[in-house]
Amino acid sequence: MSKPNILIIDDNVKNIQLAANVLKSTSLYNIYFAKSGEKGIEQLKLRKYALILLDVNMPGIDGYETAKRIKNDDLQKNIPIIFLSANSNSQNIKKGFENGAADYVAKPFDEYELVHRVNTYVELFLAREKLQNEVDSTNLLLEQYKVAVDAGSLVSKTDLSGNITYVNDRFCAISQYSREELIGTNHNIVRSPDVSSKIYSKLWKTIKNKKTWTGTIKNKAKDGSFYYVESTIMPLLNLNNEIVEYISIRTDITKEIQAREEIVSSQKEILYKLGELGEWRSKETGEHVNRVALFSEVLANAYGCSEEDVKLLKMASPMHDIGKVVIPDKILLKPGKLTDEEFEAMKQHTVYGFEIFHKSEHELLKTAALISHEHHEKWDGTGYPRGIQGLDIHIFGRISAVADVFDALSNDRVYKKAWSIEDTLNHIKEQSGKAFEPKIVELFLENIDQIIEIKKRYVN
Repeated sequence: MSKPNILIIDDNVKNIQLAANVLKSTSLYNIYFAKSGEKGIEQLKLRKYALILLDVNMPGIDGYETAKRIKNDDLQKNIPIIFLSANSNSQNIKKGFENGAADYVAKPFDEYELVHRVNTYVELFLAREKLQNEVDSTNLLLEQYKVAVDAGSLVSKTDLSGNITYVNDRFCAISQYSREELIGTNHNIVRSPDVSSKIYSKLWKTIKNKKTWTGTIKNKAKDGSFYYVESTIMPLLNLNNEIVEYISIRTDITKEIQAREEIVSSQKEILYKLGELGEWRSKETGEHVNRVALFSEVLANAYGCSEEDVKLLKMASPMHDIGKVVIPDKILLKPGKLTDEEFEAMKQHTVYGFEIFHKSEHELLKTAALISHEHHEKWDGTGYPRGIQGLDIHIFGRISAVADVFDALSNDRVYKKAWSIEDTLNHIKEQSGKAFEPKIVELFLENIDQIIEIKKRYVN
């Protein structure tokens, strides 16, 4: 590592030589000199200095003026200056400090004192330079990070009230709003009405507690179209650990969401058609699977199931009787009462449906397997195929059981005529705590108007 440079500015060669000899004896520094203020300022353009020893009384511009000019130069202003002067009265010392001096050493100086002062200010200068270099390096990296993030993400910042204070070009492009339209407004400007207010409440609660929130949000562009973003929103804190603003970094995942929705839609249609196939074989209408799906949706919402679970149940429930495709026609289509042996064979449709789907890795098909397997289980454990009971029966199975029985009893089947709504409801009430979970029966009755409206809308 190269030695720090020290510049001595003095019109007296003997004074320069004396100070130079003292400092050279330490072997710590490279010593340079100039015999006037003007020459000293020229020297500063040739190399970088860690310290200046400056005489006060010189012809031309004196030490005070020389120091003043150095301190007014942005490139040199941080170099510490120690005045060397025989005039060490309080007025001269004050004037020295007013013109940028870091310290003042009286002539004739003590060698030990001079070395100590020089070492101290050189170390301070070098430490400051190192720190400044680290800061500059960090700022350079941060600027590059910002460029990289801006290039690949949608970025915005808000004040503590949620009003937008910054947006990058990608944010403007996808939202179709100009920067002028966005700055000062709330993010509600791009909020989709499809997103639950609970999500935003949780978001704000998280970031106000100085934590980071991540999640997928559906937004609405200026032209009314929708786009999806994977968002990371976090508070920015000052040195007192106080929130000063919020920053959000988003990734556009619209294409991925659309592709996923197309896949789910295709799966839903395939499952629905397969469900219709099962009903077609038993000479029943495809509206049965549609009604059971919609009844299940109503009950799942009322039960407090998550939005994702409600969707899964609705899409998979049409497959509850898919196992009937394996049941022989002589049993499946028999108009009269089944024998015990025939009924045992019929009960196997729950197992067949499970076997069809349960090895799949797709959540939707695994859900179809579960519903097929458990929709004939009973709350009291007397159901089939496994005789499980209570909460051991999955909520999807418990809900599907009520929905399926209501629709089966209140519509014509090959083996019976439709029951009246009153008789059907009385049966469901009687089976509360036996075949059905009491809570689901209670919710079914509370939502019976909506259930009947669905039944009327989707008639056989």
